[in-house]
Amino acid sequence: MGTALNISQELNLDLEALIGQCIAILGIRGSGKSNTAGVIFEELLRNSYPMSIVDIEGEYFGLKESYEVLVVGTGEGVEIEIDADSAPEIAQVSMEQNVPVVLDLSGFLSDERTEILKSYLSSLWELAGRLRRPYIIGIEEAHEFIPQGVKHELKEMIARIALRGRKRGLGGIIVSQRSAKVDKDVLSQAGILFLHRVVHEVDMRVYGELLPWRKSEVKEIIGSLDTGDCIYINGDTILPIYVRERMTFHAGFTPSLEAVASPELKQVSASIIDAIERARNGKRKKSKAEELESRIALLEKEIESRDGRIAELEDVARTLGYIQIAVPGASEAALGEPSAARKEPARRRQPTVQLARALSEAAEPEREPEHEPEVQESDVSESGGPLALVIDIASEEQTKPDSLPPAVTRHIDRLVNRISKKGVLQRRILAFLVGHAPSSYTAEQLAAWTHCAQGLIEDEPPREFLDEGLISRERRTDGTHYRSSVKAFVEREFGIYQPDIGDDGLHRVARELQQRLAGVSAT
Repeated sequence: MGTALNISQELNLDLEALIGQCIAILGIRGSGKSNTAGVIFEELLRNSYPMSIVDIEGEYFGLKESYEVLVVGTGEGVEIEIDADSAPEIAQVSMEQNVPVVLDLSGFLSDERTEILKSYLSSLWELAGRLRRPYIIGIEEAHEFIPQGVKHELKEMIARIALRGRKRGLGGIIVSQRSAKVDKDVLSQAGILFLHRVVHEVDMRVYGELLPWRKSEVKEIIGSLDTGDCIYINGDTILPIYVRERMTFHAGFTPSLEAVASPELKQVSASIIDAIERARNGKRKKSKAEELESRIALLEKEIESRDGRIAELEDVARTLGYIQIAVPGASEAALGEPSAARKEPARRRQPTVQLARALSEAAEPEREPEHEPEVQESDVSESGGPLALVIDIASEEQTKPDSLPPAVTRHIDRLVNRISKKGVLQRRILAFLVGHAPSSYTAEQLAAWTHCAQGLIEDEPPREFLDEGLISRERRTDGTHYRSSVKAFVEREFGIYQPDIGDDGLHRVARELQQRLAGVSAT
């Protein structure tokens, strides 16, 4: 038996059982829900368990009565003011130095609150993936952030912590007074539940799905619960318990006529405040690895910018490579060409650096310029009207019928070169899917075929290739399926060349790219 938690006399719960767990505490106002959350937080603090509490009502500063808890936010009572830009530094100090944090968001508007929480939780997720140590995140009024039936970035982030946080040591405590409004996917991941009294019929239906009782029994038992009473669920264990009262000041208590004395609050050590201030102000000295990562990020951004500029210049060059010059009033006699040749429709040739003799003869018939290039039949317009000539200033090389233009080939080379610099796992997945197109595969199947850990694929899917459109994914009943989407990618990425290379050219680009990407895992 490990460390026992003092939550209820009827309950024997071990601290180790909470590592990586998702816990749900549900119940209406006045049912004891917030007290239960506070008791669990007290027990975690008593055992120095690292944690953050997302507090949107300003109720949890009372924990400082007995414990050194850092309260961040804005307004009265906070020790450090925070915004979306400084949130990652607070999260880093909290996880690395085991500093418990109350994230008081009561003084922020809804949009500001969302941005701060996205920044804070994202940083905790990344740190947990690197440090792999126990950490728990409590979220009050969770239905505000993970509502049922609504999709947004913050909700997906919290759902990810609930669904996959266990592998990183991350746990969550979801607290809500409206069970029916909490996202069902997140709620279904809760391994431990404390169900307090509810009265709304829709909330009662949620309880009916969580408890193995008849509907009438659920309504009768839940409706009879007093303040502090709840039904504890952990796997097959279902137990009615009474949760002890909080030992620290409860700012969220129901008001009464009795006088309430303000508690004396412990202060976080000055060294922690200084560390956070230095981190927030960007004064923390970066490690060598962090400096190199920053440098690499800057160089990659610069390379992308230059690639974009090169592509723009190539487009300009291609446009200048086909210039039509009309000479008004040019007659057939001025050209001295057989009429049969002029009856051939003008064809767009591959670029050369020739200027047609006919241009000079039509413009200045009395002068014989030196070194004049010859006129080709294909340069002459079909009618006897204005003369149309195609002049190229790009290249003297004639492109072979089955080859791709140099600009397209260079575009493919840059793309493959950039992809070859991505992580081994991402390249291996891309190469496999391209080589096995058009079939789709789940993460489990990809893991088996590519000899990668399934957990790595689930935690770190090939996001960059998904964003670029090289890979597509589809959620089905048996899981998320991935497939190659190179053809659709080529139509978007190389569509600018389509007027000149045609549909056949795009097909050749797709084949060339598929062949090269299929071997990119070995580069």
